[in-house]
Amino acid sequence: MSIPAANVSSDRRHFFMSSAQLEALERREELEKDPLWLKIGSPLRAGGRLLSFELYDDSSAVLALGSHQAKVADLKAKECKRGLVKHSGPVTSVAVMNKSYVAGGSRIALSASWDKLVKVWSVDNPQCIMAVLTGHADFVKCLVAHPTLPLVYSGSADKSIIIWKLPANASDLDLGVQGSPVEISPFKIIKGQHTGQIYTLCLNPTADILYSAGSDASVRAWDAMSGAALSMVTGNETEDWQIPRGQHKTNIFDLKATDNGLWTASADNTAIGWDIDTCKADLVLEHKTTVTVVLPIPQVGVVVTGTRGGIIYVWSTDSGTPEIIREIHAHTDDVSCLKVAGRVFYSSGLDETLRVWDIKDVVAFKGGLEYVPAELAELKAQGQQKRTQNTSIISVPAEAAFANGRKQSVLTEEEERELAELMSDLDDL
Repeated sequence: MSIPAANVSSDRRHFFMSSAQLEALERREELEKDPLWLKIGSPLRAGGRLLSFELYDDSSAVLALGSHQAKVADLKAKECKRGLVKHSGPVTSVAVMNKSYVAGGSRIALSASWDKLVKVWSVDNPQCIMAVLTGHADFVKCLVAHPTLPLVYSGSADKSIIIWKLPANASDLDLGVQGSPVEISPFKIIKGQHTGQIYTLCLNPTADILYSAGSDASVRAWDAMSGAALSMVTGNETEDWQIPRGQHKTNIFDLKATDNGLWTASADNTAIGWDIDTCKADLVLEHKTTVTVVLPIPQVGVVVTGTRGGIIYVWSTDSGTPEIIREIHAHTDDVSCLKVAGRVFYSSGLDETLRVWDIKDVVAFKGGLEYVPAELAELKAQGQQKRTQNTSIISVPAEAAFANGRKQSVLTEEEERELAELMSDLDDL
């Protein structure tokens, strides 16, 4: 008697899913057939859920994938290069060392993973693992490289931040090419101040302060060289600098620092701009869903936010009262990362794509609230019916409102002129 073969399937419908989850999946799959979605933002297909990325020159990026891999992407050719770094868990974050830190003629990249490791490898030959950083006791969630020094910072689900010192001379990492990778131990472990997982780290523009945040909904600051907690004077007392839990109600997923402030994105449906001297909120951008990432672009007076479900919002913030001026139906799943480079910004999503947006074109667009490049207008018309059916993933009209319920409108002529003046700064980038 023969035994029937096991029914093995990769179709997500064959796994346990609620009716709502199945309906959302089917809507996303239908939307991904939309000819507009296939073109908008000139997508690069990553071949895995794209959790994060890092730009390292005008035409290249390093990608962190949920498929246990890190890859190098050619942004002009819109394809991933040959070779990849393998981890034994999802790769959550990547970083690239500065241009002068070169080994064997190649720049150096790092990847962090659920496997608790940070791997150091050659951008030109990703299979070449030069060093392994070991010290975290749980998933590594975020990774940042110092822009000028051989320092790397990692945050973990084990509630710790680790500062790593790579060899002063990058050529010392070549020792790992010939045999086993060099093993590097922590330089400084910061633990005890955060009571939850560390989801995000960032350096301020001068790279002397490291900010951290995560599931405990607080933000803390550290001396980027020593790891010592920064202090602030409150009244007659000196205490550790922090934005305490309560101003954000729950998880903080993203941090971005500017010359004079700090921005956070949270699961409490807000992105907040902070006064770093007082630790008080300057601007609150309210959404109808989780804000996964935030990107201030002060040159043109806008802040870009990415949300659960895939929509990107562009906010005008220079007038004092923040206002949504543009929304981009960019991804069919959560927006995972936003980065700016000169005249463009990039977005990645869990829909496995990396997309690029011209800042000036997005802000100056006169076709309404939803941004669609002129060359794709016909595709929008062709796919309008399908898009209408699928916008229930996130209620777009409801999302484009503040807490007071006021629907956001297209800019007035005066506001358009003000933004045009701001955008002129882009010509100098």
